[in-house]
Amino acid sequence: MGALGNCVGRRRAAAGLRQHDLAARVGVSRQSLSTLEAGHSVPSAALALRLARELGCHVEDLFWLDERHAPIRAELADDELPARDARRGSRAAARRQPPAEARVVLASIGGRWVAHRLSTNDPGALATAADGAIAANSIRSAPSAHESRDTRVTPFADLDRARDTLLCAGCAPAGGILAARASAARSGDRVVWLDRSSGAALDLLARGQVHVAGAHLYDEDAREFNVPFVQRRLPGRAMLIFNLARWQAGLVVAPGNPRRIRGVRDLARDRGDVRFVARPRGSGAQDLVLRLLRREGLHAAMPPAPLIARGHMDVAQLVALGLADAGIALPEAARAHGLCFIPLAEERFDLILAKEHAGDARVVRLLELLSGRSFRREMETLGGYVTRESGRLIADTTAVSANPDQRSLT
Repeated sequence: MGALGNCVGRRRAAAGLRQHDLAARVGVSRQSLSTLEAGHSVPSAALALRLARELGCHVEDLFWLDERHAPIRAELADDELPARDARRGSRAAARRQPPAEARVVLASIGGRWVAHRLSTNDPGALATAADGAIAANSIRSAPSAHESRDTRVTPFADLDRARDTLLCAGCAPAGGILAARASAARSGDRVVWLDRSSGAALDLLARGQVHVAGAHLYDEDAREFNVPFVQRRLPGRAMLIFNLARWQAGLVVAPGNPRRIRGVRDLARDRGDVRFVARPRGSGAQDLVLRLLRREGLHAAMPPAPLIARGHMDVAQLVALGLADAGIALPEAARAHGLCFIPLAEERFDLILAKEHAGDARVVRLLELLSGRSFRREMETLGGYVTRESGRLIADTTAVSANPDQRSLT
């Protein structure tokens, strides 16, 4: 059944009546009438008749079924914790109830609706237009640990735009630029980039809760980025891996580097005077610092980090505010906050998608933009990005599985 639309407020204003005047005439409180006019309550038959009489019209002139805004059932994506929650600890965050309403982005994936909550703690999410809202009490528990929760979403508008949305997730700030360019390339289509760690993005892709995942995870045994992780997390599935860019990852520190931090060895000083902001477990940035510490034989000497940040910009902001002395991020995050940058390693950030989606017109446009000169030039102006491989097919996991020695396809 559709939601109930109404124009009571517009009719009342046209009749020159104030809210409390009309409320008194029909025998309800001003607050009740305000809730009704806002579409948050449904009138009884008697109240609808009294309103129609006072406003000199028929009931059907005031109320109608709005099928476009009718609540829909959607699968709620199992996204990682926002930065603020992660800092307080996952156990405490799990106990906290979600807000009364939460904004969500919707996308149709595999013939079902998938909803991703837009965190109030994420500046990027606050700049993303939502497709609807969910109420906390509408979230149903998953039947088992291997199944997803579902919820009811009340759309803000018709669902055509959401139905055409290509949903991507990853931690590359450049992904948002690519998504904006792809959205502008063709009227009607929309590409949304969700800021998620590499591990979380791959998990979402494995669950079918995004179309495209971005990652920069390095396997030391294979000496390869991303391909081994895709094979392990999506076994037996034909996946394509395209390069977005290579980048310099490093430590961001306060202007002038007052702690005299030169590398990861300084993060494990005996005095414990370097406050390090970590990234979520499974993120490419956290894997990098742990890998470098192991090479120095200092993994066990690293004190636990009291702060955990969700993305590159979150790390830089915490350092800029003086809440941390160092963290792993990209040069653009350091420059945006006036910080110093200490390069540690060049990494490869790739986009991963199911081979069956390669012919999707939205994916084709995304990859064309990725390899185009305009996008590459913009990345190069940000600094720290190497775009010579942007848009190149790195691997087809079907071919890699058939030939274990084949690590890259051009």
